[in-house]
Amino acid sequence: MSFKAAHIDIEKASLEWFGGNKDALNLFFSLVDLMQTWDDLIDRDRDVSQQEINNAFLTALVYIPANPFYQNIRVEITPMFMTAVAAFEVANKFEQDKDEHGLEIAHNLRFAVGHIVVFMVQSCVGYKKAMEILPEIWKTIVNERYEEYRKEHLDESV
Repeated sequence: MSFKAAHIDIEKASLEWFGGNKDALNLFFSLVDLMQTWDDLIDRDRDVSQQEINNAFLTALVYIPANPFYQNIRVEITPMFMTAVAAFEVANKFEQDKDEHGLEIAHNLRFAVGHIVVFMVQSCVGYKKAMEILPEIWKTIVNERYEEYRKEHLDESV
């Protein structure tokens, strides 16, 4: 997942996306930071400091499990995390192989954690309200257009 938390209006996300649930918002930003560090470690497109790695482990082992919203939805999202990790690994394989069809698939797979965000939003604001705001949320999550991604991974100029 390569969407950046910096591009998100925190107040809007808190009120609209998560119905004012600060624990859900904190979980969201924890996931963004964790996944971005993981992505950077795998694709090596930027150096990751020791502190960022330490923070990622703290997030995964302490902050996320201690988050009250996570604790409430843990049972439901654990299988979703397993499929998101598998999708991330397959996406990385497709990227390494530089296969055009595989890259089309990989571009979608890289954002599989977004489905967990969708579940979080639905849990906070209900299905009906979520359906009104999910198009905007998905555009925020999948902020990299396929053509840019394709060029980057096929070593063409962007």
